[in-house]
Amino acid sequence: MKKSQTMIIIAIFALAFLGMGIGATSPALASIAQAFPDVPFTSILLIATLPALSIIPFSLIGGKIVGNAIKYRTLSFISIALFVISGFGPYFMNSITAILVMRFIFGAATGLLMPMPGALIFNLIEEKSRANIMGLNNVIMNIGGIVFQMGGGILCAINWRNTFMVYLLGLVSLVVVIFLLPEPPKFEAPAGADGAAPENAKIPASVYGWSVIIAVWTLLVYPMLTGMSSLVLENNYGTAAGAGVALTMFTVGGMLAGAVFGPIYKMLSRFCIPAGLILVVAAFALLAWGNNLTLLTIGTGLVGIGFGFANTTIIMFIGSSVAPAATAFAMSI
Repeated sequence: MKKSQTMIIIAIFALAFLGMGIGATSPALASIAQAFPDVPFTSILLIATLPALSIIPFSLIGGKIVGNAIKYRTLSFISIALFVISGFGPYFMNSITAILVMRFIFGAATGLLMPMPGALIFNLIEEKSRANIMGLNNVIMNIGGIVFQMGGGILCAINWRNTFMVYLLGLVSLVVVIFLLPEPPKFEAPAGADGAAPENAKIPASVYGWSVIIAVWTLLVYPMLTGMSSLVLENNYGTAAGAGVALTMFTVGGMLAGAVFGPIYKMLSRFCIPAGLILVVAAFALLAWGNNLTLLTIGTGLVGIGFGFANTTIIMFIGSSVAPAATAFAMSI
């Protein structure tokens, strides 16, 4: 691999590393609730959930404007700067309202960042390497999620405020992006004779179709994650720590799928989707009839692998179905 491509990949991975930073505050919610005893716990939960709400519209906004109204590099700098400032900002705050405002801005910054790694892979990486890099991009994103969540939990053990210090890691990504990320070439096409948008700027119906499939697919998988703790504890399969280990295997499975996605995609192509679906169905059978923590842990890991294969394949299809000028918006959808 050429050095220039290597540097570009490192820059893309630096952006992907921040994509799952939202989870850093989850281990600290109980400690934050103790620090604000007069605040309803439902309001404390917004610290973890409000960013997920603001991610949605700002992901679409970022996908629409990047590469068109604003350069990739410029939006990367702005987004990472907001990520760090709004992520670390609550360290200094004594008002739950102020903290929630920062968390909303944090979600907006994360949303602006999310479409960019996938779009940059299709705009800057050689076609023969895209499947490998897309898989590894998922690995890096999951590693980032683990680092932020574990870092937040470790720092919270010292003081709840320290949880927000983990977002200073974004400064490393900012430096990497400043020095290594080039601006993708701008792809433009003249408008049609009637002044309509050029064909290569339009989003084909297939993108919306695949996006609906991902939405349904996610809705079917995520109840497993939210219900695992109850399943383990109510059936006396183990402790909350054991349930946490089982849930972690979902992320580990996603990482394994990403690590081997490139060669698997070259062999199976579109059949990666049914293969992933079959693997998830088999894993759900294991979860349904498994009667101990070991089987649940294996099943959760297999769900992560199947989910990773299918989702990454769909992302590849989406990126391949649009022109470079529309890649970011397609990714955000």
